Amino acid sequence: MTATARQATEAWTLHPRLLSDSVPIIEHEGVQFRLVNDRRFVWVLVVPMHPGAEQLHQLPAEVRDNTLRLVDATCHTLDEVYAPNRVNVAAIGNVVEQLHIHCVARFTDDPAWPGVVWGFGEREPAEPLELLGHVRRIAAGLADRLARHS
Repeated sequence: MTATARQATEAWTLHPRLLSDSVPIIEHEGVQFRLVNDRRFVWVLVVPMHPGAEQLHQLPAEVRDNTLRLVDATCHTLDEVYAPNRVNVAAIGNVVEQLHIHCVARFTDDPAWPGVVWGFGEREPAEPLELLGHVRRIAAGLADRLARHS
């Protein structure tokens, strides 16, 4: 990470809603990976640690390209670890303006299928060990994928 990128990361703070609704998985190259605490879905947030970032197209090209590469790694990891029917990807920002990209493993038997997960029912927090299990599996999968494709 360059000195400029490191300074930007140090000035960055996570939006309170993202902080309260998710738990950290790993940080890598100025991006934070977080698991949404909702037992109904395996739902990863990819959050560029870039102050003031609200929309993907507003990021500097280097940061945007790196973020998209890490979104790709997240989707491949979800495929490898969970074998979902689909992986939904979106950067919406209508409720939380801070840039974050959703990567959601979807299954034909999940409660929101075939609709979207956003705004579907009430979030159901996972038990701590269940949450930890997902974090460990995703972190290990991401670490492996990022090591192979660095």
